Amino acid sequence: MSYTSAREGANTIDRSFASRKYKSVREELEMYGNVVTNRQLRALIESNCLSINPFEERNLKAAAYTLSPGRILRRGDDGDYEVVHTFSSKKSAFQLKANEYVIVEPKQTIIISRPGIIGTFITASTNVENGLLILAGQIDSLYGTSGEALRFGLKNLLSEPNEVTSSTRLVHMQLIDMRGSATDEVRLTKAAKDVWEDRRREQDWAEHHAVNYGAAHE
Repeated sequence: MSYTSAREGANTIDRSFASRKYKSVREELEMYGNVVTNRQLRALIESNCLSINPFEERNLKAAAYTLSPGRILRRGDDGDYEVVHTFSSKKSAFQLKANEYVIVEPKQTIIISRPGIIGTFITASTNVENGLLILAGQIDSLYGTSGEALRFGLKNLLSEPNEVTSSTRLVHMQLIDMRGSATDEVRLTKAAKDVWEDRRREQDWAEHHAVNYGAAHE
């Protein structure tokens, strides 16, 4: 075999290997409309497509990530929701009144920084025994890129006080990666934009409560 033939053969093998490697990475990152697995979620984080802050490995399930309480908002007489409790190492529990409804923001800051990825939420099954009802929806691509917080409705179904702690499991977040699927462009409505605007946290939230969560911040 001539040197030229051997060289061409080696180049063919290199291209084939590179093609398989690229395909493997692409398939790992793109799920074609399926629910993202734990391995693919890690890959999304490593490729800066997704941010979960703080990220705790113990909260990562086979195809979901579990979210826990960060702060509680209660509706005032004027109809606006105000923060009444922020979970920390010193204030790890909050007492819901009998049949009380509040809004809860998780301690985790979620940022979806690439188009084509959306998130949905499933109530944690432990809330069945705990007598807690969680209202949740979905989040669209690019949610969190301007500081938008996740919000869930939290209802105490018991006719007596009910305790929520910083370790209470609220929901399991599932991600769907549609970047490899054929989808038409969807624009946010004015109503949706208003909701995003209303849910933007103050600029120093991540600095004081997300990165070093559990420190003695009040």
